[in-house]
Amino acid sequence: MVGAKIGWKLVLAAFTIVVGLVANKAVTTAWKLGSGGKPPKGNQAGYAEVVTWAVASGGAAAAAKLFAERRAAQYYLKSTGHLPPGYDKKSGQDVEKA
Repeated sequence: MVGAKIGWKLVLAAFTIVVGLVANKAVTTAWKLGSGGKPPKGNQAGYAEVVTWAVASGGAAAAAKLFAERRAAQYYLKSTGHLPPGYDKKSGQDVEKA
């Protein structure tokens, strides 16, 4: 059981890193195309721009995390024949459909 938990955490970490990097690049590129400049850092912009960037990047991060977890669970299920540790049958239905 301990080996399964470690294996699941490694698979999830790999998927999360890759999807997170892609999501970050996508939201940064979209910001540059939409605003014509780089995303705000520190005191470089006004409140509205900073809040807009926070909402956009936070939304992208949340969507990327959900996507990565579902894809990692699918991969784990295909590889091992059973759901990852911590998944019950109800949440596993989402994994099988995805």
